[in-house]
Amino acid sequence: MRKIWFVGLLALGLSACEKDDICSGSESETPNVIIGLFDRLDPEIRKSAVKIAAIAEGFNDTLIFRSTSTIELPLQINTTETTWNLVLYQPTGSNNDTIHKTDQLRFTYTPEALYVSKACGYKTIFHEFNAVKTTSVSDATWIRSMNRLTNELTNTDNAHLQFYY
Repeated sequence: MRKIWFVGLLALGLSACEKDDICSGSESETPNVIIGLFDRLDPEIRKSAVKIAAIAEGFNDTLIFRSTSTIELPLQINTTETTWNLVLYQPTGSNNDTIHKTDQLRFTYTPEALYVSKACGYKTIFHEFNAVKTTSVSDATWIRSMNRLTNELTNTDNAHLQFYY
């Protein structure tokens, strides 16, 4: 009799789940800024960076990217701007020395909270997205130019910015 009771309770519990009780997929996530890295001398070619450190200003976050031609940076959802310092580390080829160059980027946007489902809750999308390099051009910087591909961040399917260095 206990087995029948247990099986009946298990069947009732499984049938009570709704389609939206399970959250999955990238459509339910708040998007990060996707940045593609390209060669400044040949803009059609992706250029991999040995190491990039991304250091957030105003909140405690540091991200390290190694051997990649794409980086992803989160934006703050409770404000209209986020500033990141991007440090590029490059080996010099001699004596295993490494030089680093720093650029500061300020992202401005208008956040909007969207209800996804009962299981996923809310995600934030970003309207009027813009990126500005706030450091002056000098030998200590590495980003020579950038191209904004969209002014709306709604997903992470494609790059939002391109950096040429």
